[in-house]
Amino acid sequence: MNLIIAFFFSLVACWLISNPIIWLLKVFKIGQNIRQEGPATHLLKEGTPTMGGIPILLTIILFMIIFVNVDIDMKYFGLLFLFLSYAAIGFIDNSLKLKRRQNEGLTGRQKLIWQVIFAAIFSGILVWGGHAGSVQGILKYLHFDLPWLYFPFACFVIVGGSNAVNLTDGLDGLATSTLTVAFAATAILAYSLQLMDPGIIAATAAGATLSFLWFNMYPAEVFMGDVGSMGLGALLSGLLILLHKELVFAVIGGVFLLEAVSVMIQVSCYKLFKRRIFKMTPLHHHFELMGLSEPVVVILFTAIGIIFAAVGLWISPFI
Repeated sequence: MNLIIAFFFSLVACWLISNPIIWLLKVFKIGQNIRQEGPATHLLKEGTPTMGGIPILLTIILFMIIFVNVDIDMKYFGLLFLFLSYAAIGFIDNSLKLKRRQNEGLTGRQKLIWQVIFAAIFSGILVWGGHAGSVQGILKYLHFDLPWLYFPFACFVIVGGSNAVNLTDGLDGLATSTLTVAFAATAILAYSLQLMDPGIIAATAAGATLSFLWFNMYPAEVFMGDVGSMGLGALLSGLLILLHKELVFAVIGGVFLLEAVSVMIQVSCYKLFKRRIFKMTPLHHHFELMGLSEPVVVILFTAIGIIFAAVGLWISPFI
């Protein structure tokens, strides 16, 4: 019941917070710069307000401070730090793009360095608190209960998860809808494990992202921006690490994984064989260039996300 209350309260709170922030983004013309090499139809979105992920972040932070023992339990303080630090990377990246008036902010190397540093701090807090010792299932069988193995593994999950979500944020409502599904599944998973604090955070995030979808669905009134996608990707990864369901992330976040893998396959094949497997990556652009409309691609990927989430919940007790 607490999770349902958190979901609906965050749904309303995020909607209320979003309205004035989106108005300010429009007033100060905080508009998105569209990359020229993308689908031609996306050029019409030039100037659409970005950094709309800010109200989502504010809603989640507010609920975490009120309902979760952030100041008492170090692992939740670490999760809040991880969430804010990755959102800060996205904010700086968005700000540089706006300042330069082009779709180039921080370099990939700069982002990766800071992502690894912040992931290492969070993972270090968990390892220092003995979190690695409570690993179960396949990971325990593979000896990931050893701190020196668990530490780099947790960093990999966080960095990979955040970047995968960021890659997914390329169509109106795509990242928002798939994140809503993933956070809702994580809340259900936390409830089944009787871990209420992670459940409340996940339910809050699900409510906030669903609320933001009102403004972000096609045609988008505002974009989430890197400040939202990177922060939320890190939060989702961190929650599943706290639940010790690290491997389930690959299933619950199956859409994000597909998007990331499509990019890796495309880059690898082009470097090795000078050939492209997909018309364009991330994967959602491939379907766009096949002739599917943007809303249809979003609906298709969200449906796939729901299937992945259901499968993830089903297999979670076994891994």
